[in-house]
Amino acid sequence: MEPRATAASVKSRVPWEHRLPGRAHRYRGGMSQLFLILTTTEDDWERVRELRIENATDNPISYGATLKYTLQMTESDWRLRAKRGDGIDSTSVVAIERASGRWVGMMSAQHDDADGTSPILTGVYVTPDFRGPRHGIADTLLEHVVDWAARRSPTLRSYVYEDAVPAIRFYSRQSFHPPGRHRPLQLLGDRLTGTPSLRLLEMTRALQP
Repeated sequence: MEPRATAASVKSRVPWEHRLPGRAHRYRGGMSQLFLILTTTEDDWERVRELRIENATDNPISYGATLKYTLQMTESDWRLRAKRGDGIDSTSVVAIERASGRWVGMMSAQHDDADGTSPILTGVYVTPDFRGPRHGIADTLLEHVVDWAARRSPTLRSYVYEDAVPAIRFYSRQSFHPPGRHRPLQLLGDRLTGTPSLRLLEMTRALQP
């Protein structure tokens, strides 16, 4: 029996790769048997909240907000984030372990931001037990974002904390390169961020249309 990831996700939606006309998703190894990849909808807001609280607890820098700020977010805030998977200028994708229905990774992107008009990758998180190339969670989530972004721009951007060596290693393996630009680290709910001593490194990837 197919595990129920949310009230809406598995029962009423199909994996995102089956919704891309003429394209079959290339899973890494046996990932299709182990994990389900879905775009989020507004009905997933409680599961998005659960995973993002885990994210903010484990690594607030990767989420962009302190745990205190995250815990204070309202249902409306979470519904807005969850429905980005259905957005015109945004996407949000989640990896769900089939055996348990557990959400184990998430990645989002939007069309642009204050620093540029090309798509920007945001909210990259994989739960600690499922990190690394052996599982391929981050790689597969990124495939969705790259496909989404390539239909909009020749470039995908991301910002990573400059001391986050594993994250920089992942992006480098995925053909991201630093053009040499930085910006101050700013966490929602943290008055100490935004100083020159805490910086994010911009990394970009050229995309094939």
